[in-house]
Amino acid sequence: MDGSPSLFPLESTLAHSTSARMYADNVPAPRGLGARALARALDHIERHIGDSLTLTDIAAAACVSRFHFARLFRVSTGQSPMEYVLAKRIALAKAQLARGPQKISATAASLGFFDQSHFTRTFRRMTGYSPREFRHLHAPVTRHG
Repeated sequence: MDGSPSLFPLESTLAHSTSARMYADNVPAPRGLGARALARALDHIERHIGDSLTLTDIAAAACVSRFHFARLFRVSTGQSPMEYVLAKRIALAKAQLARGPQKISATAASLGFFDQSHFTRTFRRMTGYSPREFRHLHAPVTRHG
């Protein structure tokens, strides 16, 4: 190779990608949190889902520095810790709303949202429905008679 452009750019690209794949095959996959640390973190999230959860609090529960924790949690779960918390809160909100007549503001407060407006915006962004629309679509039908 004399530095001149290749007459076969595709072959050059394929050769490069093949060597990159061979290198990647020899590099161990990133490891996430240990099973106990992950269990402690998830348990802490579960027990404090209605509280103001911080990355520092969850990392402390897992006994890992917050910088390592954020990276390792994402490797373990595919989500950042705060994305996981938000998804968990929305899943619980969906279950509460589907059960029936609880006030939306009470659902928001019980799950740690700042206020009903914050909850409604977040719920709509993540589900495509407002909480009221979701409840109407999923609430049990009551019969009078």
